[in-house]
Formats: sequence, C-alpha cells, structure tokens
Amino acid sequence: MRERIIKFFKNLYFEEPKMMKEFTSLVSLDKEKISKRADVLIDEILSNYSDFQVKTIDSFMASIFKASAIDFGYNPDFEIVMNNDSFMEYSFNLFLRNVREGSDEAALLDNAIKIIHEQRKAESSFLWNPADKLLEEQKKIYLKIASTSKTPVIEDYSVKIKEKCEQIKDKVNAIEYEIKGSGLAINNNSSFKRIFESVVNKQFTELIGAGLKIPPVKKPDKKTYNQNSYERIVQMWSDAVDLIRDYINLYSRSYYMPYLRVYAEFDDIIEKIKRYQGKVFIGDINYYLASYLESHIVPDIYFRIGEKIYHFLIDEFQDTSPIQWRNLFPLISNSLSQEGSLFVVGDTKQAIYGFRDADYRIMKRCETEKIFPSAEHIVSELPINFRSLPEILRFNEQIFKGNAALEDKYSEPARRSGLSYYKQNPRDNVDEGYVSFNLIKRGDALPEKQKLIEIIEDVLKRGYTYSDIAILTARNDDVVVITQWLNENNIDFISLSSLDVRQRKITREIISLLNFLDSPIDDLSFATFISGDIFTENLILKDIEDSTLKIQNFLISSRDETPLYKSFQKEFNSLWEDFFEDLFRLVGYLPLYEIMIGIIKIFRLFEIKAEEEASLIKILEAVKEFESYGINNMRDFLDFAGLDSSSTEWDIALPSNVNAVRVMTIHKSKGLGFPLVIALLYGDINKGFDYIFEESQDKVSLMKINRDIANSDPLLEQIYNEERINETVNKLNSLYVGFTRAERELYVIGIKRKRDAYPFDLLPTNDSSWGSKVLNDKKTKAYVQSPLNLIYNFRIPTEAIIEDKQLNLDDRLWGEYIHKLLSLIGVVTDRFELELLEIINSVSKEMNIKHSLTEIRDILIKIVNHISLKNLFRSKPERIIKNEMEIVSSSGRLFRIDRVVIDQKAVAILEYKTGSDKNVINQHISQLKNYMKLLQEIFPEKMLSGTIAYIDTRDINIIKVK
Repeated sequence: MRERIIKFFKNLYFEEPKMMKEFTSLVSLDKEKISKRADVLIDEILSNYSDFQVKTIDSFMASIFKASAIDFGYNPDFEIVMNNDSFMEYSFNLFLRNVREGSDEAALLDNAIKIIHEQRKAESSFLWNPADKLLEEQKKIYLKIASTSKTPVIEDYSVKIKEKCEQIKDKVNAIEYEIKGSGLAINNNSSFKRIFESVVNKQFTELIGAGLKIPPVKKPDKKTYNQNSYERIVQMWSDAVDLIRDYINLYSRSYYMPYLRVYAEFDDIIEKIKRYQGKVFIGDINYYLASYLESHIVPDIYFRIGEKIYHFLIDEFQDTSPIQWRNLFPLISNSLSQEGSLFVVGDTKQAIYGFRDADYRIMKRCETEKIFPSAEHIVSELPINFRSLPEILRFNEQIFKGNAALEDKYSEPARRSGLSYYKQNPRDNVDEGYVSFNLIKRGDALPEKQKLIEIIEDVLKRGYTYSDIAILTARNDDVVVITQWLNENNIDFISLSSLDVRQRKITREIISLLNFLDSPIDDLSFATFISGDIFTENLILKDIEDSTLKIQNFLISSRDETPLYKSFQKEFNSLWEDFFEDLFRLVGYLPLYEIMIGIIKIFRLFEIKAEEEASLIKILEAVKEFESYGINNMRDFLDFAGLDSSSTEWDIALPSNVNAVRVMTIHKSKGLGFPLVIALLYGDINKGFDYIFEESQDKVSLMKINRDIANSDPLLEQIYNEERINETVNKLNSLYVGFTRAERELYVIGIKRKRDAYPFDLLPTNDSSWGSKVLNDKKTKAYVQSPLNLIYNFRIPTEAIIEDKQLNLDDRLWGEYIHKLLSLIGVVTDRFELELLEIINSVSKEMNIKHSLTEIRDILIKIVNHISLKNLFRSKPERIIKNEMEIVSSSGRLFRIDRVVIDQKAVAILEYKTGSDKNVINQHISQLKNYMKLLQEIFPEKMLSGTIAYIDTRDINIIKVK
C-alpha cells in the first residue's frame, strides 16, 4: 500500500494526464501547484519513511497490545497465533482428559449431551460422536464472542423448560378431553392433532413450526347448544398457544447453553495454556483491548509505543467491525482533543463483509451524527464515477434506485446501505458504454457456457484482448467450473483462486515435507513427499535406475511399519543422508526461513522446477511475513498455511498486463476495475443463521432463531427480521460491487431455476441491451517476463545441537515438567520444603500433571541436597543465580542454559537432563562445553565449570566438566 501511495504522488508530480484530470476535479489547485505539492510530499515521505505507517486495524491493535502485554499478564515476547484450530483441539482434549466417572467435568458433559439430544428433532440423525459436535461449536462460539468484547449469558433454563412442557401437556390433554365431550366438528386445517401427538410422544421440539392460528374445532352455528364449549376450547387453545410460544422462546435462548457451559470450563483451560505458552490468538487482541482502552489509559499507551498519533486516515471504513471501532474510538478522541484529525473513506454500498462481523452502520452513523462533539464534522460525497461509462451507471440506477427501492423486501435494506438514493455522474466527454442482459433457464445443457464463449469471441473481434475481460460470479465452486470451460476452448485465463500458491502441487509437496519434519511419525506426509514430483525428479538427477518403481515397492512393502521414515533410513540410507538428515537434525533449531532455504537448496527446486519460480518466491515471502508477527514455530506456520482460501497472504502477485481472462468471485473483485465484465449469476439459497446475538450493555445472548421459531414470537421475529435485513444488505451490496467493476461494457448472464427468486426479481424479465458496442482503440501492451536470478544460501550451524528425537511424548512431558519446577527454585532456605510444595502444586495444575506431590518433592529435595549439587543451591555473599539464562552466540543463535551460578571468581553451569537414553552423553557434554565457551567470552576473568545432572525417579547421576 505504501508503494501505491508513493506511485500515486509520483504520477501527480509527472502530471500523468488521466490521473491529473481526475485529481484537479476534486481539489481547487492547478496542475503546477499539485505537481509541486506531490514533489514535497514524496521527499517528506522518503525522509521519514519509518514514520509513514500504513497498517490494517488489527495490525495496529496488535502493536498496542504488545506494548501493554504486561498489563494483561503476558510476556512482551508473546506469539500471535493466526489459526487457533489445532490449539483449541489440544485444549479440548485436555478438557476431555479430566472427564472421569464421578468428576465435575463428566457431569457437565453428560448433562450437555443429554440436552443436545433433547433439542434435536425426531428426524435428525443420532449424534454418535458428540465430542466432535461440541468442539466444532466451541471454535465457532469462541470466534463470535471474541468479536463482541462482551460476556456471554450462561443460564440454566432446564427447570423452566421442564415446567413449561408439563404445563403444555396438561393444557393439550385438557383440550383433547374437552373436544371429545363437546361433539364439535374437528377442524382439519388446525395443527392440534400434530401438536397432541408430539406432546404424547414427548417430542416437544416438534411444536416448532406448527401452525398456531387455527383452533382445533370448527365454529358451530350460533343456535346450537354447544356454543359455550366452543368458546371454552378457543380460550384453552389460546392459552396453549401462549405456553407453546413461551416454550419456543425458552428453546431459542437455551439452544446454545450446553455449548456455552462447556465453553466456560473450556475457556479457562485455553487461557491457562495460552499464558503458559506465551501465545495470543489474533482474534483475542481486540477483545482484550476493548475495556482496557476505555480506562483512560491512552496517554500511557502512546508512551509505551514510543510515539503519539495525531492524525488517523481509515480506508474502507464501511468494513470496520464494532469491536475495532470501540477500540479505535478512545484513541481518536484523544487525538481530536489535541488538534488532531480523523479522515475516513468508504462506501456503505460496498459493505460486503458482514460475515466477518463488519458493520456498515458504524460509517452510516458517522455520516449522520456528530460522533465527536469537539471536532468539526464534514461529510462529502464524490459525485463523479471515474470508472464506469454512462450506460453502466444508468443500468445500476435502474436495478438499485428503481427495482430494489420499490420492492418491499428490498426497499429497507437498499435504504440502509444507501443504494436507493445515491448520486453518481459519469465523467465528461466519454462514450455511452454498453450493457447486455441474458436470462437463461438452468439445465443440463449448460447454455450459459455457450453464451460466455460467444461474448468472449465477439469482444476479441472488436479489438479487445483477454486481459481486458473479467468474469465474476458469487461462489468459488462456480469459478472452478468456468475455468474448465475456458480451458476446453483454449482461452488463456487467470483464476484468482488459482493464484493462491497453496493450490500448487509443489506447495502441497513442500507442506507435506514440513508436516513430516514437524512430526516424524506422520507417515502419510512422508509417503506423500517421497512419492511426489520433487523427490522423484531429484532421484532422476542422481541416475538412480527405476527410482519411481523402487519407491512404490518400498511404500507397499513397508505399509505396516511405523514410523515409515525409519524403514526408509534402513533401506535407502544414502538417500536419507543426502536429502533428509540435515533438515531432520536442524528443524526446531534453525529459523523457519532458513529451513525453507535449506529445502530449496537440497532439493534443487529452482533447477528442477524453474516454471514454479513465482510459487517458490511466494512461499518464502509467506514465511517471512509469518515470522514478522513474531512467530517462528513450524506447527503454527502449518496451521497458518491451512487457513481458509479467502486470505490473500498466499496469492501470487501478477503483472497487470498479462494477457489472460481474469476469473474471480465478486468478493475478490472489490476495489478492482476491468474494461469488460461478464457477471454470471445463479440463484441464491437462504441458509439461515448459525447464531443470532441479543446484545445488552456488557452481555450477549446467543440464540437459535430460524423462520419457524421467529413466527412463534413477536420479539424473536423482530430480532430475526433485523438479521435478515442485514443479510439482504450484504447481498444487494455484493450485486452492486459486481455490476460496478465494469468500465466500458457489462454483460450479465442470469441462470435461473424455476423456484429461484434473488437476484432475478431485481433484474429484467427478458433479454435486453442498452447502448452500443464499439471497436477498441486502446490496445493493451503484451507482458514480456525478464529473467530473474536468485541467490540463496544455506549453511549448517557449527554450534552443537542435541537431538532428542528418541524421546517419546511421556519423556518430553516429564522433562518439561522437571525443568519448569527447577527453573522456579532459587536457593534453599528454612521454608524451602513448604515453598517447594506450593511450586509443585502450581506447576502441576498449570501443566495438568497428575504425579504424587510427595514423590516429586522427594526427587527435588534429593537434587538440591546432592553432594555434588548442594553448593549450587545455597546462598553466598554477592552470588547471582540465573535460571533459564538466555545467551546469543556470535552467529545470532539463541541458547537457554538451565542454571548459571555466578560468584566473585567463578561461574558454574548446571544442566538438567531427563530420559534413559545413554547414547547422547557425548552430545550433552559437547553442548555443555559450548555453553562454557560462550560464557567464558562474557566472564573472561572467572573460572568456568559445568555439571550435567541426569534425573529420573530412581537416581541422580552427575557428570562434571571443566
């Protein structure tokens, strides 16, 4: 973005005709003054480039959170987790580990599962694995609650629901009894029979959606004797309807309570693990800051981040979420109170990210209200559309200011977003433009395919190129189908979905290799890589005869052996040493970027996959971008690589003049413009809402409301209709964005099924066209790729690295536990044993360890009183003790030493080792000597000594090094 801004000023400085014409229409300056201003601004920006900040709101908030991390109980060196799926799965598994017979967790889970089954309708399939359902909902609920900054309401509705069901049963039975004794004719249009059967079968959820308007009996003639019976039944029916509506209201409010009650317990575990591991979810940052920034802390924040911000410019303001605005508000208020400014740019008609919690109403309110009383409030609307020609503008006005504004179900959403009253004028002295609409009946013959190809062939004959054409559709699945059509007709295309480097085969193979390096027991990932193109082509370069067949036979013969890499190591030892050994040994010690460079060099990727150069560079850029968040963990990177395809961090940047048709979703096209746009529109299906919020001052209720539930209660109907309006705003805005991407010609192809309504109820009913087609006199330059020479370097560090790959999970956990306990021990005092029990209890709870406290206490006492170690745990004058001391080598590598005891004339190092493997003693000694060498540089006048303590539950073995 910074590059684009500088380029913009550069074009103004050189008085680029088109840009200068547009700019002079917006400001009251002549060309010469604009050019001079641009010159001054470029110099100022480049001279103070570090102060020239262009950030996303979330990135800006992350920097504030980092500066204030200690206030939240986090170390400032915390890691930001981009994708929390694996983290939450791990936390949920820890929660399930505590589910034992008779435990509180078991009772909670049992009750939750019972309620979930009661809520499910009779025709719903049985929930065989409720844990999966619970975890899936926990992930969604966590994200939704984090987006509100409010606390969820958790209330036990079970007693109220049980009472209401009993009341319904009594009332329905009483109505049935009254009907039988009345002799009145049954009204077959009434749903009473269905309601009675549901109550008898105790399937109360079947009452949802049942008609409640028609009484169960027909109204008798006024002269008949049973008029009183009819009135009693009608009154009883009215009472039953009220009870059923009360039940449905309770059902709506209680639906997510089982998940929320589990969430409350689950959330505590997540918080403990996050703090223990020093990690923060990217979605949590705004949530944490919400109340913090409102506590008059703004001056302190500016002090901590080392700068004061007076001027805010927010682009795409219509896509701001409520929690983002809540956090920005006090910062902006502080700036405005000190003669600062706020400049926001946006268009509520292009608010299409409601599914990401963006709220266009924030911008609407800023337009219509003076939010900041102390500041001058100016609202300006740009009256000129610099992109589209007049006929395209008129078509859009007819659709939105005409059809949508007059249609009952669209008029209110169109009014709210501004679609029914906006003003846009075309540029002066331009062609009229062209719009075409074709309505096609959807069927197996795919007539839309033929129409699409005809349009492309026609525009090519009139002098346009492939690069002038963009094909837009609503869904990614349709993008895939369209690219297949283009491929069949030999039409060059670029799909923005295919620009995601993760979709490339080479990337999937590299990800498989990283998965294996991160978890060597992942046989599937290892098998995927060694049977893939990268490894196969490297074997061909080595002139290994029948290499593919040998790998295939190996995979077949070793399919029952695990881990697979061990078998590979035995059978192909030289290949293991050539390709995998260094990477396997260094993963976890080298930065992720260095590991990626190693993979590229070892497997000669730029040589064997020259056509994938852009993909490889993008992968390296993605790793660099990932590490810029302060994260260098391979597991987190692999989770980051698994994020949904809507993220753009993995998209390859292409030159704008590559001659190929662009194919993308409407969401991807936002902010772009194309000479010709072909919009393929299919019918839209309403899927309902997963969650609907009812918000109060500081609380939020999660409710389940569908059309049937809404129809039963006026309040729920009001909440549901508001949600439906917001959804319709997003739909209308998406259609508007699609139609306004066209500069010269717009082709709309509607593919309609019999029952489809939206968007066809807004579009013409017959094939139509407006304006006239013209020959293209603006030729697009062909793109010629220049060669790119890449220099990369990968070296194996000389410092000793200890492999612990032979440790199993229990060994690792035991080692981490013991190290954590010993890192909290300073010196032995009179209260040592009492303090020790407190340390053990705290760490055991934190790490969820279930060892005997007295057994662990005895092991630690044995360590601190060991004849060879005792002196290192006692206090002396001027003695300094550092646990987990971090030092950096001359090559930039970070090391952490378990315990360093610094006296006046000597320095002693103590390293703790766990596990039973005696084959790595020499490596441990080498590591200790390396630590001594590093500390000798820091303390050249002191005598260095080192001790390794091998700790297990039975004995302590000591090795001393000098």
